[in-house]
Amino acid sequence: MPRSGRQQAARPGHVEGLAGAVEREVAIERLGAAGDGIARLGNASVYVPFALPAERWRVRILPGERRVRPIERLSGPPRPPPPCPHFGRCGGCALQHLDAAAYAAFKRERILEPLARVGLGPAELLPTAASPGGSRRRLRLAFAAGRSGPLRLGFRVRASREIEPLRRCPIARPELEGLLVPLAEALGEVELVRRAGAGEVVATRFEAGVDLLLLLEGTAGLVDRQRLADLASRLDLARLALGAPGGPVEPVTVRRPPRLWFGKVAVEPPPGAFLQATEEGERALVAAVGRWVPEGARLVDLYAGLGALSLPHLPRLSRLELVEGEAPVVAAVERALAGRPRVRAVRRDLARDPLRPAELAGFDAVLLDPPRAGAAAQCAMLAQSTVPRLVYASCDPGSFARDARTLATAGFRLEALQPVDQFLWSAEMELVALFLRGGPRPAAAA
Repeated sequence: MPRSGRQQAARPGHVEGLAGAVEREVAIERLGAAGDGIARLGNASVYVPFALPAERWRVRILPGERRVRPIERLSGPPRPPPPCPHFGRCGGCALQHLDAAAYAAFKRERILEPLARVGLGPAELLPTAASPGGSRRRLRLAFAAGRSGPLRLGFRVRASREIEPLRRCPIARPELEGLLVPLAEALGEVELVRRAGAGEVVATRFEAGVDLLLLLEGTAGLVDRQRLADLASRLDLARLALGAPGGPVEPVTVRRPPRLWFGKVAVEPPPGAFLQATEEGERALVAAVGRWVPEGARLVDLYAGLGALSLPHLPRLSRLELVEGEAPVVAAVERALAGRPRVRAVRRDLARDPLRPAELAGFDAVLLDPPRAGAAAQCAMLAQSTVPRLVYASCDPGSFARDARTLATAGFRLEALQPVDQFLWSAEMELVALFLRGGPRPAAAA
């Protein structure tokens, strides 16, 4: 599931014949994959953020761009009021202005359209498992702080480096939403944060409280660490950790160890470790794995992370192997599994060193949950294997469709698909699918 940011990059291409910025009126025909309205302008398609089908807009078009700048909504059907006062600037949500029926149809099409492009479709499409508002248990926020003035903490403005300071966030768990203002005020008083000037905060809600990871450039001395420990106490954080973007992370203070229960296994994740965005979404994914992995199976969980999707089923498996590339995550799972038979965690970079067919031969089923880029190398090995059953969880319908094509060409059949909407009001969509070996090969893609 998603292991990268949610903001979309500008699309390539341009509108021909422009010498400078111009204003035009456009009619929105449909929604694109990122949730932008799509309009025709001459022979080109242009993308209008926050615009909906059947609307007319006045837009500003810049040379060399296809994502235009909306100026004014001229006409269109009534819209539901957005539930968040930051909508339209905050880059976190794209679809709060879409009515419920159109939203559900858009989300479903996000999965089906990439599959249709490669000539595939599931034999069974299950109803979408949608997470409600106020359920997001993790927020990754940016901050900017000068030597004076208030610190800005929030999501970035869409297609910009500017930060929209958040006071509310209706997608977030109440514990996280309630932390937004006091956290911004508290961070603004920390000299280390002021010196850095900018960085990111990852706030995750656990039963033990909020786990905070502070990512910034610079060296923290003893006084800095003491001030951060005081901040954790003042905000009643469970744990506070510090690191540089892309670098090592270390806890500054652990007041209450944050733990996750996967069935009967308790794992204490390292700071910043990936976990599903909502508990509701995780339960939907776990339930699908339970339906599709048979009793007594020998299961290998590839890109296993903390084991959220496989460990709940440990009592009914004859063997479980978890394969993950991040060393701190593997160490955390190993500690949680100490002394348990029939299960082990292995560190391996599956993008560079996927399991080969001979290694896969010892398993009855494979669980695959890769990052956004998909699992091209591992799917190539699965295509050559004799594994009869694959459960594939994906956070990107595009990379999933590419991998599904590889599997289908090798004789796997896309038997069932469960859509999962954990990212409310965004264009993101997740899924978990069952592949069974056997069945006709797909027709050539158009």
